[in-house]
Amino acid sequence: MISEHEKRLLHNQMQREESKIVNIVLRDETQVAGEIEKATHQGIFLTDGRYYGYKEIEEINGL
Repeated sequence: MISEHEKRLLHNQMQREESKIVNIVLRDETQVAGEIEKATHQGIFLTDGRYYGYKEIEEINGL
């Protein structure tokens, strides 16, 4: 699960007008990439409809 610090970075990134493209490493070591549509208190929604809960995320790169 990602840390509170990483969640704050994610929130700050969502407030910017810059690219929101990230690479997400899941707990099972699967890596996915996409553009963030929104981040909630439960997880991240990508613009292509995929959703990842914070409990299944090991790391987020690109913030």
